[in-house]
Amino acid sequence: MGLALLEAPAEALVSTEEAQLHVRSDSAEDATYVGDLVDAATKHAESLCRRRFVTQRWRLTLDAYPASAIALPYPPLLSVEALQYIDADGVWQTVDAADYQVRAAETPGEVVPAYGISWPSPRSTPDAVRVDFTCGFGAATDVPQPIKRAVLLLVGTLYANRESVAPVALHEIPQSAVWMLSPYRVWRF
Repeated sequence: MGLALLEAPAEALVSTEEAQLHVRSDSAEDATYVGDLVDAATKHAESLCRRRFVTQRWRLTLDAYPASAIALPYPPLLSVEALQYIDADGVWQTVDAADYQVRAAETPGEVVPAYGISWPSPRSTPDAVRVDFTCGFGAATDVPQPIKRAVLLLVGTLYANRESVAPVALHEIPQSAVWMLSPYRVWRF
């Protein structure tokens, strides 16, 4: 199984201005650094939750079709743009959308064969099946506020503790951020 990002989010989950306000910095010199912290904190929160927050496109590749459903990572699933496979002659074929059902309400989202349809037989080769899909809550304004607040807490922690060594005990991630992210964690995939 492989995953490749096809289209990155069009906007950051939290703007640099919001993050600078949170860390109480109005320095123009800090803007790039704080923006980098927003990116790192967002990636960490997405990894912890096993989700993607702002809309983005991905490609999942598989060696073969699974016995039943193709589970798509990074909920919430918004859409499936293409389901393709390599046929016996080594040519990419696109499965007709009428031959499969997208179950976006599942967590994680799934693609299953339509009633009475079986998956086609791909060539026995690595990465013979691929699914292009879009995931995320939508725009940054559509992401639940607790997720945004948790990312801001992470940014604040990273901003205040720029070194991994300090005279006081440092914690890997603020417990309050973990609490805010917990309801959004995906436990199965």
